[in-house]
Amino acid sequence: MRLTLILSLSLLIWAMPASSELSLEDFEKIRTLLREDVRIIVREEIAASEKRMKAEIAAAEKRTKTEITASEKRMREYVSQEIKIVNMTISEMDKRLEQIFGLVIVLVAFIGVVVGIPQIIVATQRKHQRAQDEKIEAQQKQIEAQHEQIEALRQEMEARKTEHAVNTVN
Repeated sequence: MRLTLILSLSLLIWAMPASSELSLEDFEKIRTLLREDVRIIVREEIAASEKRMKAEIAAAEKRTKTEITASEKRMREYVSQEIKIVNMTISEMDKRLEQIFGLVIVLVAFIGVVVGIPQIIVATQRKHQRAQDEKIEAQQKQIEAQHEQIEALRQEMEARKTEHAVNTVN
């Protein structure tokens, strides 16, 4: 409002007829008044501008805090969902690892059976073969001993026959 007053006065001053003359003192007074009015107006405008800036800053801070809070909430939800997904993936992998571990145990057992049973059978057959070889060897020794006995008995019988024949001839 003062600005309009000052502008009106300055227009009036210029619009005055040339016949009215102002003294230097009058001009100085007008200048002084105008300067004071301008200073007051500038101070008021600066104060109003500062108030508006503070209000804008406060509103911007409030919006920023609200946006940060919302962003944090979205981030927590996103991280929570990602953690759930990772946990499900880990759970699925754990199940798969358990299945694979069970399969490995079954395969090891199968390989043990496939390799072990023939080994056991071969070892048992070798044991029986050794036992049979030992029996055969023992029987061969018995047969040889019996052959020797038979030979000894034959020789004894021939010696007796010869003795008996010599005795009968005599």
